[in-house]
Amino acid sequence: MSDTTVREIDLPPVQQPAAGQPALALDLAFVPSLRVRAQVVLGHAELTVGALRAMKRDDVVELDRFVDAPIDLVIDGHVVARGTLVAVGEHFGLRVLEAPQP
Repeated sequence: MSDTTVREIDLPPVQQPAAGQPALALDLAFVPSLRVRAQVVLGHAELTVGALRAMKRDDVVELDRFVDAPIDLVIDGHVVARGTLVAVGEHFGLRVLEAPQP
């Protein structure tokens, strides 16, 4: 049998918000430090499983974007910015050209 201690706690009564006020006031100071996974999407292609299985070195998969089209920065399935592909040392990067204003 486990040795569990149970204690009652007192909670303050729930206050009803004034008219026009948010029902839940949140301190969102922590939000800037939250991490999200971002995807940089060059384009999309639809292939059959057979085409995927037959793929070999030097084959080309044609995407649905033009060469000079902006590239999407996607968070949780939503495009949050657009830009161009750049080289950053030995890595790729995204130079943001369009982003929503906070």
